[in-house]
Formats: sequence, C-alpha cells, structure tokens
Amino acid sequence: MRLRPYRRGDIDRLAALFADPEVTAFTRLGLLTRAQSETTLEGYLAVWRGRNLGVHAALLKSNGEYAGECGLFIPESGGDLALGYAYRRRYWGQGFATEAARAVLDDAFGRLGLKRVLCFVEGTNDASHRVAEKLGFELERIDQIPKGALHAYAMTAAQWASRGYSSSNETAGE
Repeated sequence: MRLRPYRRGDIDRLAALFADPEVTAFTRLGLLTRAQSETTLEGYLAVWRGRNLGVHAALLKSNGEYAGECGLFIPESGGDLALGYAYRRRYWGQGFATEAARAVLDDAFGRLGLKRVLCFVEGTNDASHRVAEKLGFELERIDQIPKGALHAYAMTAAQWASRGYSSSNETAGE
C-alpha cells in the first residue's frame, strides 16, 4: 500500500468511493453526492495545507490503483486527532486497512509527535473493531448515537512504541 495526500484530480475516485452505500455504511461522512465529495476533498486539501496531515489516498503498490483512503481527521468534538479509513469493497478483508493504518500511526507518533490518537467504530462494524484491536487501540468508552453504539478507542504514543512499531515511515505523508 502506498499512501499520499489527496489531489484535486482524485475527485472521481473519491466520489465513487463515497457513492457506494456499503462502503459508507459505517463512515462518519456517510453516503455523499458528487458535490458533497468535492466539498469533502476541498476540506481534505485545506487540512493538508494548514497542518501537513490528514487523509491519504491509498494506492496499491503493484499498479497504483486507488483502493480507498486512510488518515487522520479532526473529530467534530475537537480534541485528539482520530484515525479513519474507507476502502472499495473489492479490497475488504485483505489487510489493507491495517497496513495503511500502521503507516498513518507511525507518522502520527513519529513525525507529528502526537501523544494520543483516537479511533471511532460503530458497534456493528466487526471488521473495524478487529482492525482497531489488532493495531493495539484500547476501548475507552461507548457512546450512544442515533445509529446505535459508537465505540471510542484510544492509543498513546507509549502504547504504540511498546508494540515495537517504528516511528519513521516513508509511506505516510508522501
């Protein structure tokens, strides 16, 4: 998996990703129209310009094909940055979310020097619960939202380091 910041030319890829109801069933943004995807992309680009971090386009190393996205976002509640990702259905269950998330977390705790990162998973999203737990996130609380339970996971830089992951990664932030 190769990660790079989104570019304006990625709009067709992003719009297709967020037009799929199965892909967006558990995303914080939900199903988006093309116009909403354009607004989302502009927001991604603004965060990259302002903070040199954000959501990456996730591309296959073998052929550069767009698989989805993974990166850090600012939760609506503010506070610590959160890990988020969404992948095209054809790439589910192949370990891409975990691989890309590791690169993003290496960057978060390395280059960015973050002390803590959150990860939010809806109660019925079993695959994302497994990803969060595999990465070493610990369940902090469960909130009730209109769609049901929202599990808030957290990880500190010390917890990440204790798992033996590197603090420098060439994949994130390209």
